[in-house]
Amino acid sequence: MYGRRVNVSAEQFASLIHAYGFATDTPGHLAALRDGDDDARAAAMEHLWSAVIHQGTPGTATPPAATAIAELLVNEPPSDAGLRAELLEFLAAVAEAARPHGHSQADLVTLAHPERRDVDAEVAAFAAAGDDEGLWEDSVLVQALYARSVLGCAEVVPRLLSAATALLDDRNPRVRSMAAYAATECCRVLGESPGSLVEKLATLAASAEPDERAAHVLALGELGLAPREYLHDPHPGVRACAALAPSLAQDEAATAEILAALADPAACDDWFRNPPPQVGGGIRFTLVAAIIERVKDFSRLLPAAVAIARIATKYTVNFDWGPLLLAAFPDGALPDRLSDSQRRYLGALVDNPDLWDPRFGNAFLIFKQAGLPYDRDACRALLMRRDT
Repeated sequence: MYGRRVNVSAEQFASLIHAYGFATDTPGHLAALRDGDDDARAAAMEHLWSAVIHQGTPGTATPPAATAIAELLVNEPPSDAGLRAELLEFLAAVAEAARPHGHSQADLVTLAHPERRDVDAEVAAFAAAGDDEGLWEDSVLVQALYARSVLGCAEVVPRLLSAATALLDDRNPRVRSMAAYAATECCRVLGESPGSLVEKLATLAASAEPDERAAHVLALGELGLAPREYLHDPHPGVRACAALAPSLAQDEAATAEILAALADPAACDDWFRNPPPQVGGGIRFTLVAAIIERVKDFSRLLPAAVAIARIATKYTVNFDWGPLLLAAFPDGALPDRLSDSQRRYLGALVDNPDLWDPRFGNAFLIFKQAGLPYDRDACRALLMRRDT
């Protein structure tokens, strides 16, 4: 059971680290979430995102900070719904950090306890000396602290899940959506989904407005369910979110729904006032990634690809038209004869002047991967070439 009031001691964090050194400043920020004014709370959130979980990377201060936030949300939830939602988003990020990307569990345990090293004593010595910089110069110690951070995040995930589940009863739909997202991230770490959570999400989805309904449908899909009934939802965004369920990856109706959605990509961007937290503002990008994974025949992707090429900008190259170009030219080399689909898609890209900037390295790399020149005139010449 959570305690009634959140108490965070400075001593608890004195020998814990975040992205910028020892986390002696973290307790004050955590206290500000409960007792501070608007400016102090904003500074606290900036601290959480920049230091406590820096670009998705946790520190040893992350697990106790996340636990304190979970307790706050359950026992003394802030009155501001936006703050409650952002705190849940932070818990989701902590759960995501608990998944050992690139390492097995056994690897992390080994790294966390290097032979002939007393990690706790060494860190305590650095802390006593106030030496933030020397700590990072020992690669074995840094790896041990990283491993302990990930393992620590995994250890507190059940408490984060309890908090997220409790906030599914929040009065604000955005908070409920974020709670569903956080709960799903926790379940991905635990490798199981409580039946009560699935039942709760299904109940919420059945009665929610489209923005919230889409979030719950996505959550159900991530938990392994096939929300097939929502492929017939009156809202196109909800239908698309249902189609994204991994269990529907081989379902032709789900594939057709994604293709239909991407045939009008500008409309996708306007589906939601508050997009589901699972996709943020990038529902179109999520749909593109899913359909490229599911459909290997580029001719089926062509109508969507051409529609996207017409509205894309150079800045979305890594998210929509670039991946589609690699799907159109999967061999990474210019073929002797362009297929009709390749010709039509490349032609649509050439027709959009916003995609061509010789100084833009991201697009250059995509074209290089595809075996094409990132030069509008050169690509136009390819299209005019008489194939033999």
